[in-house]
Amino acid sequence: MSEGLLPIVFKFTNFGILVGVLYKYGSKPFKGYLQGRHSAVKDTVEEAENLLRKAQEMKAAYEGRLAGLEAEIETFRKSALDQIEQEKNRILGEATEFAARIREQATLAYEQEMKEAMARVRADIAARTIASAEKAVKDMFKKEDHDRLVEEFVEQVRRLP
Repeated sequence: MSEGLLPIVFKFTNFGILVGVLYKYGSKPFKGYLQGRHSAVKDTVEEAENLLRKAQEMKAAYEGRLAGLEAEIETFRKSALDQIEQEKNRILGEATEFAARIREQATLAYEQEMKEAMARVRADIAARTIASAEKAVKDMFKKEDHDRLVEEFVEQVRRLP
């Protein structure tokens, strides 16, 4: 063999021995690592498939609920409109009762005011009538009439037994 070939043969021999030692002592741990890695990847894929299946089931369930949501919204809308109508009727009834009470109170207040006004007018008429009568009496009776009436009264008192 030639001198240049011998170092190459030693290198290949060393490499072969290294590969043999690695195979003998490293193949089991490497195989175990690869099998563990394979199992982990397989478990991850299975878990991902399970999650995907669950997500699809949830999606189908939500789509079903969404389909029923329109009917539920319509039912809620009708219920709300019924409640609004009932509340409107209740408020209108209360307002009608309140208006009737106000009308009744206004009528009573008007009647009372009219009675008071009539009483004031009567009192005013009576006062004016009395004043007018006093003036008429004063105008009718002069000083001589007054003196004559006083003398007649005194005379009648003297005649009394």
